[in-house]
Amino acid sequence: MNTALSAFGNDVWWIVLIKTLLVFVVLVLLTLFNIWWERRVVARMQHRIGPNVHGPFGLLQSLADGVKLAFKEDLIPKAADKVVFVLAPVICVVPAFVTFSVIPFGPEVSFFGETTPLQLTDMPV
Repeated sequence: MNTALSAFGNDVWWIVLIKTLLVFVVLVLLTLFNIWWERRVVARMQHRIGPNVHGPFGLLQSLADGVKLAFKEDLIPKAADKVVFVLAPVICVVPAFVTFSVIPFGPEVSFFGETTPLQLTDMPV
């Protein structure tokens, strides 16, 4: 086996879970921050205040919008296929998150005595 790829595929299941959760949390936080930043820029362009109610400087506005969306009543059109209607957003989001599994975020690190590279996997291309 190639020495560059020998570091991958040997991780314990909980290290893979920790790395997956860390990538997911970073992506969600970056999304929340980017939405906040865009709303601030657009508000400045339109001479408005912008998000400033939830959290310091309005940083939790995107999170509040997400919570509001999650607790809204689900509306599924009568003629829609319910399974496809629910799974379509998941099918669109999963590949976007999976692409970040091959990006190296740093060198090899040690988690509780286990040495692992800071990327989920590597593709032999």
